[in-house]
Amino acid sequence: MAKAARKSAGAGAGTPPRRPRLTGAQRVYAALRHAIVVLDIEPGSPLEEERLCRHYKVSRTPLREALIRLASEGLVELEPNHSAKVAALQFADVVDHYEAMDVMQPVIWHFAAMRHTDADLAAIRGNLTAYRAALGREDAEGIIQCNYDVHCALGAACHNRSLEKAYRNMLVDKLRVAQHAARGLSRDRGHVLAQRLGGALRILERLVAAIALSDGARAEALARDYNAHVRRQIIEILSTSLAGEIKMPVPAGRPAA
Repeated sequence: MAKAARKSAGAGAGTPPRRPRLTGAQRVYAALRHAIVVLDIEPGSPLEEERLCRHYKVSRTPLREALIRLASEGLVELEPNHSAKVAALQFADVVDHYEAMDVMQPVIWHFAAMRHTDADLAAIRGNLTAYRAALGREDAEGIIQCNYDVHCALGAACHNRSLEKAYRNMLVDKLRVAQHAARGLSRDRGHVLAQRLGGALRILERLVAAIALSDGARAEALARDYNAHVRRQIIEILSTSLAGEIKMPVPAGRPAA
């Protein structure tokens, strides 16, 4: 009996643990979230329950659970009659987003510099390496996703759950804005994004050095530089690629970046 038990234990020792199986609601949430963020489902599009239930092979209950979760992240708007649609993304919201980042990002980066652990710094550096590689490949999707991952790691390093949660919600908006910008570009969008956002990488590299030194004041200053740089690049991309359709406003009282 003991021998059999040891054999059983030995057989499982080299087997990687199985990932927990996703529930229907979790599976639908992940699929819909990806489709919304990468614009496979356009902003403002209705989300028809019957069609989605058939597509994802789930009942209405897990679908509605997924929609409620997406609504809590600002990606879906729920209507009083139980219908839902993808949250609109007005181009005027782009300026509002970066204005909010002017407030949020210096705080996040300051706390990341002052509170990070060795594991946090390693995660930031690892994501930054992936971002650098995506820029080198001129991989539009990779650039957008790796940029998001770097900022998620910074949010985790601030070690304030409320701030991290708010920051992650803002990063979802950043993903959607970046996807809008990339979609409006030509077939060379990876090349254009790599050129436009190379300066962002250099600022992030200086940030890592500031975090390693626990220099909160330097991290704050870099956050403002970064936000101004990225806002300028994204707005110029949007204004160039969609010049006939949109007009990018600048909030009253603030200079154009």
